[in-house]
Amino acid sequence: RCHFGPCPPCRQTCQNILKKCGHLCPIPCHDEALVKQKGLPQPAGPWEQPSEPAFIQTALPCPPCQVPIPTECLGKHEISPLPCHAAGPFSCKRPCGRLLACGNHTCSRECHKVTDVNGNKEKAGLECVVCEEECTKPRPPGCPHQCNLPCHPDDCPSCVQMVRTKCHCKISNLFIECTKLSMADAKEKNNLTSCKNQCPKELPCGHRCKEICHQGNCSPYCIQKVKLRCPCRRIKKEMPCNSVREGHISLECDSVCLDMRKKAAEIKAEEEKAATEQERLRQQAELEAFENRLKGKRRKNKRKDDVEVQPTAWQKYKKYIFMPVCGIALAVLTLYFTQVDV
Repeated sequence: RCHFGPCPPCRQTCQNILKKCGHLCPIPCHDEALVKQKGLPQPAGPWEQPSEPAFIQTALPCPPCQVPIPTECLGKHEISPLPCHAAGPFSCKRPCGRLLACGNHTCSRECHKVTDVNGNKEKAGLECVVCEEECTKPRPPGCPHQCNLPCHPDDCPSCVQMVRTKCHCKISNLFIECTKLSMADAKEKNNLTSCKNQCPKELPCGHRCKEICHQGNCSPYCIQKVKLRCPCRRIKKEMPCNSVREGHISLECDSVCLDMRKKAAEIKAEEEKAATEQERLRQQAELEAFENRLKGKRRKNKRKDDVEVQPTAWQKYKKYIFMPVCGIALAVLTLYFTQVDV
């Protein structure tokens, strides 16, 4: 109807086709919208009238399209309704989560575009991070060493580190691969920890244990060969030490031993008899010699007492012979020295 003043705003929808998406503009008509002007000079006071109107009617552009469009995120984690003007690749801010090549960890990057490998939507692509973690897989029972490889998909390789351990006899240090030691059963482990030398322990009998380096206590049964002799020590045999110590074996003299013992006893008796007779004869000879010496001494003393000793011819005439001889010798010497001086 005819009315005073300006017409009221149009209440019809715009219905203009948006150029970018082809949707219709859903907001009320905005061809003659009142828009406040900007940049007008401020009045000095309420008494001053503005030179231009504060609002003018002008056509406004259609706003961005708000029609919801189902859109998948870059990492294909979810589909979210986005306004038509904002529809496009977006990040949902979640971790990527794709399985890395190690097979143990997932990509920790924020949702991003991933190039599928062989059409697999679960495995990481070239855009994902590379796992730089250390291998954390559980070790076999008995292995205290950590895997030296970086994080990997397959089973860990056998541990080749050398383990130092004492042998059963506690003398030698053995170096064994960790895998061999940890994977061995009780029998194999007992064999691995043997130094293969003779056991150094001494048995109660005093002999050295004959077994190779072994676990536990030594066997009390000594198999060392010892020489066993009969009572006369003619017959000898080698027997196991254990049997001899326990008295299970004894060696008796045979008939030859008995005959030899009998003959030896007879020879010894004859030798003793001969020695006794020889000693008797020796004592008798000494007695006779002593008696003879006593008889001779008595006879000599008796002769001195009864017979006067007569002087010899030399004792009688030696002074008569000695004087002429000395005179002749003196004359010869005088003649000799006289001839020498001439």
